[in-house]
Order: sequence, then structure tokens, then C-alpha cells
Amino acid sequence: MGNDFTKNTNRESTSLMHRLRSNETSVKKESFKNPLNFLSQPFICMPAVTILIYFLTKNPFTGSLRLQLTLLSFIALLIYGYILKKKGVRLVEDIKFRYLLTVVVLFLIASTGWFFSPFFFVLYLWAIFLAFIFSPKASLSFIITLVILFSFNIGEVDLAYDFMIVLSLLTTIPLSLYLRKEYLKLKESEKVILVLQKEKENNINSAIEEILANKINNIAVNLRQPINDIKQLSFRMADIKEKQKLEINRERILASSEEALRVLKEFEEQSTGKKLVVNPGSPQVAPETS
Repeated sequence: MGNDFTKNTNRESTSLMHRLRSNETSVKKESFKNPLNFLSQPFICMPAVTILIYFLTKNPFTGSLRLQLTLLSFIALLIYGYILKKKGVRLVEDIKFRYLLTVVVLFLIASTGWFFSPFFFVLYLWAIFLAFIFSPKASLSFIITLVILFSFNIGEVDLAYDFMIVLSLLTTIPLSLYLRKEYLKLKESEKVILVLQKEKENNINSAIEEILANKINNIAVNLRQPINDIKQLSFRMADIKEKQKLEINRERILASSEEALRVLKEFEEQSTGKKLVVNPGSPQVAPETS
């Protein structure tokens, strides 16, 4: 039974990546059927949002408002996050919150100079983050869009240096794919570990139950004889007229009851470690009074 349980759980854990791939395939098929669904895919929306924010902050008419736009997007993010928290929704699970968070990050980098921003390194981290919260395609389209946009800035400071900076963005593509793959493997291994721990606990619980069942059966067998003797002796006492025989019968009943109490006492000490049954003949400790 344990081997069958392990095999089933291993099959479930190893199929995690296949389910993710099948989900992506089904989403792709549905998106081709409905053009609006296709346009709302992250690998389409990410480049669109990036290009829109880039031209908003580079445009001479709206570029002067980039700080105000950054502050406005940040306030909107806080308000929307607060509303989700009140509803009990996890922030990362809400797709609108992810898009809004991306907008805030892009506005922050845009308002501090894009290619020359001190927060330029955040783009590397954000590309990897997109591969986790959306898909590798969303991260890939985001990086390609940034490379195309920043290619116009090559040569403004130093040709070789600028080219290396833009080229370094491409290194996040294999890195994000590798980290996502390792993350999925880690989640699968964690699931297997949890399953094995659960199976071990079940085995321990079944062993404990078996031991307890054996102890209960043992005490039932040991108690059956003295209780049966007490029953028979008590039944015969009504027919006994001689005082000597009555006394002998009474002593045998007391001996049988003592034997039953002794069996109960041993069982309680072995199972709980405490003496719960007190011999009626033993002295009782009077309770303390205040």
C-alpha cells in the first residue's frame, strides 16, 4: 500500500511541469480563437506597456510630468493593493496588480533617466521576476523591447561600454529560464518530501494503533477470567446458607476483584505512565482544604 501511495504521488509531482506546459498550450489555442485574448497575453502587454511608458517619458510634451506620473502610479498601486488585502486576495496572484507593479517600476527607472538611471539594475531583476509571475515569453519580449529601445542610446557615453550594457540585458534570458526550471524542480522535490513525510507519519500512526490494539486485546483477555469468576461466585452466593462457605466465597470474590484491579493498574501505567485506578483497600489521601 505504501509503495502504491509513493508511486501515485511521484507521478503527480513529476507531472507539474507537464501541466504548466499544457496550460500554456491551451491558453495559446484559446488566444488564437479570440484576438482580444491574444492581445491581452503578457508577452504582448509587457512590450506595449514598456514602449508606452518610454515614449510618455521621452516625449517633450509629457516628459516633464514623469515624476508626477511615477508618484501617481505608486499611489494607485498602494490603493489597489490595500483593496486586494481587504478582500483577502494575495497580491501576487492578481494579474492587474502585477501589471501595475511593472508600471511603477518602469516609471521609477524612466523618471531617473532610463539608460542612465541609478536603478537600471532593477531591469535585470525584473526580467527574471516576470519569468516567474507570468511566463518566459513575457520576460523574453520585455528584454527584447528594452534592447531595441536602448540601442538608440549606444554611443552617448562610450560606444563599447554602452554596447556591453545593452548586450548584458540579453544574459537575463538564459538566466531566467534556468532559474525558473530549477524553481519548478524544487517545488516538485518539496512535494515529494511532503508526501514521503506524510507516508512516514501514516506508517508510524498505523504502528502505534497496532500496538494499542494488541495491548487492549491483552487486557481484555486478562480481565475476562477474574470478572467471570466474580460473576459466577456472586450468582452462587444466593444458594449458599453456611456462614463458612459464604466467607470463603466472599474471599474468592475479593481476590478476583484484586486481580482485575491489578491488570487495570498495569495497563494504565504502561499506556499513560500514571496510576489512575486506586485499590479500594489502599489508603486515600484527603484533599487539601484552604
